[in-house]
Amino acid sequence: MDVAVEGRQSPATDALEFPLLQLIVEARNEHGMRQQDWARYRRYCSTKTKRVRSALHLTHTVDPGKGGKATKAPRRTKRRANVTPQMQSAANKGRSHQFVRREIALDQVHDTRPLELLLFEAEHSWASAEEIWSQHTAENRALHRRHSLSRARRAVHYAEKLRVLVDALPAVTLPGRAQTLAYLGLVRGALHFIQGNSEATLRVAAVTRQLLTCIAESSPTSRDEALASSFLDTLDAQIRFAAYSLNEIDDPYALADRTATPAVCEEVLPGFANTAQHLRSSHQATPSKPLELHWRSQTIPVHSVELYDVVTRAQAEEAVLARYVQAPASSAPSKRSKAQRTRLTHAERNAKRRGGAERMRTGRTNHAEWDPFDRVLSALTDAEATARALVDENAQALEKTHSTRYEEGSVHLRRAHEWLTYRLLSVRIARHVRLLHDLQLRAQKREGRAASLQQARSLRTQPCRPAAPSQKRPQPGSRAKRARAEPKAFQRRPGRSGTHRLARARRAQHMQRAQRAAEGQAERRRLRLVPGLAKLLDGIDSSLLAIGGLVMIEGEPDVSNLLEAKRFFYCAALMQYLAQAFVQHGLLGEALVLLQRGDLYIRQAEQSLELAEGADDEDASFPPQLLSDSDALAQRAQGLQQARSDVYLAVARMKGPVPSMRASKSGQTLYFHAQRHVSFDAALVEHALQEAQAHVARGAAEPMVSMETDDVEPVPETDAPVDVPMSSEDGPFDPANALAEEEERRAEAAQHSRGWLAGWFRRRA
Repeated sequence: MDVAVEGRQSPATDALEFPLLQLIVEARNEHGMRQQDWARYRRYCSTKTKRVRSALHLTHTVDPGKGGKATKAPRRTKRRANVTPQMQSAANKGRSHQFVRREIALDQVHDTRPLELLLFEAEHSWASAEEIWSQHTAENRALHRRHSLSRARRAVHYAEKLRVLVDALPAVTLPGRAQTLAYLGLVRGALHFIQGNSEATLRVAAVTRQLLTCIAESSPTSRDEALASSFLDTLDAQIRFAAYSLNEIDDPYALADRTATPAVCEEVLPGFANTAQHLRSSHQATPSKPLELHWRSQTIPVHSVELYDVVTRAQAEEAVLARYVQAPASSAPSKRSKAQRTRLTHAERNAKRRGGAERMRTGRTNHAEWDPFDRVLSALTDAEATARALVDENAQALEKTHSTRYEEGSVHLRRAHEWLTYRLLSVRIARHVRLLHDLQLRAQKREGRAASLQQARSLRTQPCRPAAPSQKRPQPGSRAKRARAEPKAFQRRPGRSGTHRLARARRAQHMQRAQRAAEGQAERRRLRLVPGLAKLLDGIDSSLLAIGGLVMIEGEPDVSNLLEAKRFFYCAALMQYLAQAFVQHGLLGEALVLLQRGDLYIRQAEQSLELAEGADDEDASFPPQLLSDSDALAQRAQGLQQARSDVYLAVARMKGPVPSMRASKSGQTLYFHAQRHVSFDAALVEHALQEAQAHVARGAAEPMVSMETDDVEPVPETDAPVDVPMSSEDGPFDPANALAEEEERRAEAAQHSRGWLAGWFRRRA
């Protein structure tokens, strides 16, 4: 393949963007170079060059005079006979097999496809050289070295042709020219490295490294900067090996800086000074904005191309989510239009159900129906997986060779991975909180609809008052009655059959049954709601525990204490919902144990919140905002106190045994969530139940003591058993101290049973 530049004039075209580094990175990453599969990448480059040659009509199967595609021979309809070598030789005598070299003329270059052809020809030769060199052994080292060098020289040849063509095209932009020159240095460095020429390898790698650094610093976007930075790893490895081979004891990077003098740069890569000067001047005109991740006072740069793509996608989705969350949600129901609906056929209805029509229009099924939270979580999940893979790859590279660049890149990658994990878990918590709110809102609307239906049903069952009798019109010719001068001596007494009274009693019984049925349905609806709420709160707890285990969170005490306070807040909410469910099942002792643990969580949240000063930005990541909203913990504590009051009322009405809660699947789920936080020890449950009964007994006896006051309420009649009040200072029952406590009670009883005379002497003393 030749390049005809002399005596040719470049066609007048617009600016040609030739992102050489991007083309190489995408081709290598997608076709085997992640796994260092040289054979696969070589086959891809071969196929790529064949396609581009065919598109440019530069294949050797075409007659050079015609300049078009060769026509295929007509397909044979008869069976081909066996052809002998003599028959084939006789048939080929009249054909011309003269090889005609193809060339790329400068005046025929209208786009970047000729440049891509030369680029992938060089890549194909380079991949062949690396594949052959990677397969050498001690026995065939000389043969493989000779073949590998032959292919590497071929790659340098195509890279030089590419450089000549790019220089002759004024339409190619400055970044394309600089990247072409850097690629020529990369290929020459690989050739000298295979030859074993350490001095030449050091010179070429140092100059190419300086040019790539200049390209990275002058990049208009952070993605271009990451592309240029990704090629520095190979050069750093060559520089270290060359310095080791030359017995240099200094820092290899300082040695490379000393080697890359202006004279050496111009000698190795002609046009280096001019290209670097234009890059710096363009950089001053349009300063770059590198992609950086900010975490409190830390700044995490993103130099990896793969990480740049997924992070930018996640940030774009987060911006959409922020607008979605800040938009006011309309609680009013949407008004339905009165227009006639379009009737679908059976086939159209099935296609709509399968999503076929939507897939034909958009290419992705149900993509437009995704929730913004789901889109952000999908983007952040991909970003976190990519960052984790990059961290693992960097760790494997560090095991093979230790370098300053790998160690610095490892630190940045680990921080970026932790930042992405923190964002992923934060958005997941915010989504769980939103689902929790929506679930409660739908439950409230459902309760409101049920109450309105019950009220309408009660209004229908109430008796209607009889209408007043209408005045009869006087008949023609009749005379009106005279008014009675004296009232009647007697009045007619009403009937005493009792029909109205019995009807009222029946209506009252019917209303009571309907009210009890409605209350039972409401309790069952609330009970069905608790497993979903518990699952969401348990997911929030797991996410907060995972966030607390991150290294960057452990290094910030303020943020760590804030996240602990939020975790205790949601654990207290979980204890409240579980206690209400246990009350509905009749397990009052277990409910009291759960409420005690909820009070403990509230106290722990208050203590952690006192040490969380200065974490306002992290507090706004997901609700609740404990630092800005000081009433959140107080409201949660008030909810726990209200739940405890409900338990006390249930204790006062407790009668007989209760059905087993573990018989249902939902009950088993509630037990699973509850036992992750508390242990339902029989002694603890019994002690909590006794304290509740003592509290109810004290509440029933207080009005009887203060009968002298005027504002005494009557004692409510209750069937709850009244036990001896127990002091709350005794604490929970401990089986290990049972014998000692029994002896203390016996000693106190013996002191109180000495008779009235001993008591009189004690009072006198």
